[in-house]
This record gives sequence, structure tokens and C-alpha cells, in this order.
Amino acid sequence: MHFTTILASAIALAMGASAMPAPPADTRYAQLRLFGEPGCSAQNEGELGVYGDYVNKCNTFPGDTPYRSVSFEYAINNCSLRVYSDVTCHLDAHDVPVQTCLSGDKVYRSYEVHCDHL
Repeated sequence: MHFTTILASAIALAMGASAMPAPPADTRYAQLRLFGEPGCSAQNEGELGVYGDYVNKCNTFPGDTPYRSVSFEYAINNCSLRVYSDVTCHLDAHDVPVQTCLSGDKVYRSYEVHCDHL
């Protein structure tokens, strides 16, 4: 009897978790610009649009370029940006305000765009 109750609870929880909507994959929630040199001006490597599939999770920056600065150009719905020096979003976290440049002595390797409403 106890096992049946636990099993029913686990199934209900799994169904509830799978029913949560995913962010629309075609919505651009943020835009970053990546640079190979500090200062967000030299060695512009292009823009990085952050779409629904990449929101609220750890992502590595594309390619093999060592990014030395990141510009947070815009975001919708009050989404925020955190940038890290490792590929697992754990080391040297930096919160980057919209329309600012993150630049320093480090190389930046991963990021999270967090949107509370999703």
C-alpha cells in the first residue's frame, strides 16, 4: 500500500514536470557580442543571440577563440547575464548588466542567461 502511494506520487510529479512549457526556441532573449581582446573593441568575434533553448542553463561560448571581453547588448523581459571563466559555469562568476562590457585579465568560457518568467 505504501509503495503504491509513493509510485502514484512519483508519476504525478513526473507528469507535472513534463507539463511545464519550454521557452519558445525562436525567441531571442538576449544578445551578446564577443571579443578576443579586453575592452570590447578589438578583435570583434561577432554577436551571439541567446534563444529559448539556451535560457536558464549553462552554455559554453562557441568556437575555440579565447574570449577576453563580452558585451551584453540587450535583453528582453528583464533577463540577466552571468559569465564564467570555466566551461561548467562554476568559476569566477561575473554578473554583467545590460549595455555594459565585461573585460578583465581572464578568458571567458561559459555563460548563463537567466529569465525569471520562464
